[in-house]
Amino acid sequence: MMTLLALLVLPGTIIGIAAQLPLRLAVTTSIPVSFGVAAIAGYVFGRLGVTWTLIGYVVATAAVAAVVGVVGLLIVGVGWFRRRRRARRGAGAGGGGGADSGSRTRRRGRGPRRLRGRGRGRGRGQRSSDPDSLGSLGSSRRASWWWLLPGSAVLVSAWLIGQMILTELSATPGGTANVFQGWDAHWHANYIRFIHDEGLASPDHAGILRYPENGATLYYPSTWHAIAALVMALRGIGAVETYNLVQIGSVAVVFPLGVAALAWLITHRRYSRPVVATSAAVAAMATALFPGLPYIEVMVAATPSAVANGLAGLGAAVVVAAVGDRRLIPAAALGLVGIGGVHPSGMVTVAVIVLFWWLFEGLWSPVRGRLRDFLVLAGIGLAGILTLLPQILTVSEEADDISAFEFEINADRAATWGKAVALQVRHVQDFGVRWVLLSLAALGVIVMLRRLIFWPILLWGGLLVVTVNAMGQFGNWTGGTLRFMGSVFYNDPRRIGVVMAVIVAAAVGVGVGATVQLLAGWLGRLIDPITDPDGRGVTGLRVGVAMAAIVAVGSWVVQAAPEYAVAAGSNQRWDRLVDDHDRRAFHWLTEQPQAYSGLIYTNPDEGSGWMYATDGLPSTSRHYLAPVDTAPLTSELFNTMDEAGLDPEVDAALAELGVTYVYISPPNYWGFQKPNDHLLELDETPGLAKVYSDGQVRIFAVRAAFTDAELAQILANSPFPPDQRTPLTRADTVTGRP
Repeated sequence: MMTLLALLVLPGTIIGIAAQLPLRLAVTTSIPVSFGVAAIAGYVFGRLGVTWTLIGYVVATAAVAAVVGVVGLLIVGVGWFRRRRRARRGAGAGGGGGADSGSRTRRRGRGPRRLRGRGRGRGRGQRSSDPDSLGSLGSSRRASWWWLLPGSAVLVSAWLIGQMILTELSATPGGTANVFQGWDAHWHANYIRFIHDEGLASPDHAGILRYPENGATLYYPSTWHAIAALVMALRGIGAVETYNLVQIGSVAVVFPLGVAALAWLITHRRYSRPVVATSAAVAAMATALFPGLPYIEVMVAATPSAVANGLAGLGAAVVVAAVGDRRLIPAAALGLVGIGGVHPSGMVTVAVIVLFWWLFEGLWSPVRGRLRDFLVLAGIGLAGILTLLPQILTVSEEADDISAFEFEINADRAATWGKAVALQVRHVQDFGVRWVLLSLAALGVIVMLRRLIFWPILLWGGLLVVTVNAMGQFGNWTGGTLRFMGSVFYNDPRRIGVVMAVIVAAAVGVGVGATVQLLAGWLGRLIDPITDPDGRGVTGLRVGVAMAAIVAVGSWVVQAAPEYAVAAGSNQRWDRLVDDHDRRAFHWLTEQPQAYSGLIYTNPDEGSGWMYATDGLPSTSRHYLAPVDTAPLTSELFNTMDEAGLDPEVDAALAELGVTYVYISPPNYWGFQKPNDHLLELDETPGLAKVYSDGQVRIFAVRAAFTDAELAQILANSPFPPDQRTPLTRADTVTGRP
């Protein structure tokens, strides 16, 4: 875990310092920035033929830091010259034209003054000195340490989430090296192994892994996998264990961090530092109470999507903060690139959050003027889009395939609305409605409405409509439009529900944070005249209620969240696809002739392509989805393998692909995947020699790929030869459990 944090925090922190950011801001913005460096470097290195290694990551960090350092100096220098020019103008106009000067000053400050005016009625000492800076928790001339509250809460929440899931995972067979028996993990673990072994982290080279037949073009976001591959190399562990640990560690960190940043974005222009800090801290802790945030995403292995959307709140907060503090522009742009490099849906989520903030707040209460604010936002967005342009174009080309996913449910319209409001999407609904959390979120909505903060509510409402449409498409033209909008999330209510849950968790933090600080203000006004006429006692009271709220939510997490961690750490971990028979067979194959010199044909429906992640065996299927027309020879053999030795075209296909072994291990993964007799009935196929039979596992050697002497040797090496049925009770005694 510490290795992962070092890889995600140190590069971004160095770049933040180069951009002239204070240390705490450099650390806060570091993770998406580090992903940005990995995204750019992986693509460039792939084009240049440079191997992706830790040294390459360090060199890329140094190069980006140098560029950002120059940009940071320019930004700071321009700001200094502007201040000097204004000061000289003010001094020159001091004797005369004072009215004009004052009028110009009022015009320049018009937007922020209107904004601050909305904060009337705050208690003594509650006004934020810099409402538009990400560092406003401690950016006043007088030292402030309120930022320690959310910072500590993020760390504690991440530790609780990670530790609970790891505890459950460690109890499964194989512990942290347990093979996930489900969908996306098969591909992700293989991708990590591929980057580690080949040193190729460019996302536009993913076809080499996905289609071993011909390396057909495929662009797949590789940034998260590239970081995981470095962890694999540094720790000296296998791809499966790397996937498990990096998956848990990354989602455990990014969700509390992203939710806390979103709570800051909601409150920082309307509330005092105590309210902002308490809201962000409570939101970070409350994240662990939502089964739809870290836990379900671990359970279904949708890792890059989860990491990117978990970071979206932070990415949006940095983009908005860059409007007021230009030093944050490099971090905002690199962070946007990093989030998009992990998964494009995360970049879209950032854009949508910023768009709603701009339309319903920033446009009416500009930070530095509408045009200036717009230019900063547009510039950051353009930088992210141009950097990831190949990915964006590829995603656009695949839009029809992505939008073809169907996740509609059998429920009437009223039920879909109710499920969406209550966050009862796929898998999350197994845990029931979290009524207390929803009630606290409703309190947060009331708090927002009281201060005229509309954009998060409208954002939630927009996502709600898209979610309902994904559950059951509307019958008029709006249904198609909403389906297009939801396509980046595969029109999956669960994926859209992740973003909705992030907003709801932030609302919980806002509701609790504002309420407890309001109570502290009331109590302070009662106590101060008696105990502390100077007003210092209220500060201690505010810290006390904030700590009490955080501890209360943390205690709630300890009581309630282990139920969710059980699902995340142990569901789909019990030999559904890869069991001891498969693990023994994988290990045996690694020691056989030509196991690595050709390809091992596997049925994608059975998930036996895990052999690449576990042992580096070159399977034809590294994903559960069949290649169809993209890899025609591989697809042809799927329906003609039983003709080997009979049909010259089949033999030619085997030879062209370089297939040396055929590995069969039913059952299929999905219920709709029908048994394939062309692969299940190969015992009498003349072109294949059965060399291994253990449980459901059958391994055949392609006769044309071996000499008779080699085939005899393979049979002699087999602990489970086909002519000797070894009783299953003796299997562990014969070969030992791996």
